[in-house]
Amino acid sequence: MVYCVFVGGFKDRRLRQLADEFGQRLRRLWPVAVVEIPEKDKEILGFVRRKEGKGLLVSLDAHGKPMDSNAFGRWVTQSSKDIYFFAWGAEGPMKAVSENIGQGLSLSPMTYSHEMARVLLMEQLYRAGAALRGHPYPK
Repeated sequence: MVYCVFVGGFKDRRLRQLADEFGQRLRRLWPVAVVEIPEKDKEILGFVRRKEGKGLLVSLDAHGKPMDSNAFGRWVTQSSKDIYFFAWGAEGPMKAVSENIGQGLSLSPMTYSHEMARVLLMEQLYRAGAALRGHPYPK
């Protein structure tokens, strides 16, 4: 199972609509859960600690491991573990959380708003699922 853990909310309703659209498409291809956590240190840290050891914790981070779409698709669709992707709020991850996350993933060497990063993650997950099913979207 893939979990998209989003810290904080959307301010731009158009980006929320786009992320929701990819989420709806994605759920037709494979099980994905979207979890929103308030941007409060105690709640974020509690969630991360509850998920430790229950799967792979991946932080979206400009300094994380870069992957192209094909490598990302292979990696995420072939994982035998649950994957928790964390997209942080405007302040990024707090230091105590960063120490508990297993790995970082870069969506791009460029910096994006946390809202845009959510859309990019959902699109890449949809692209991976579509490729897995032989859907023409990735072409």
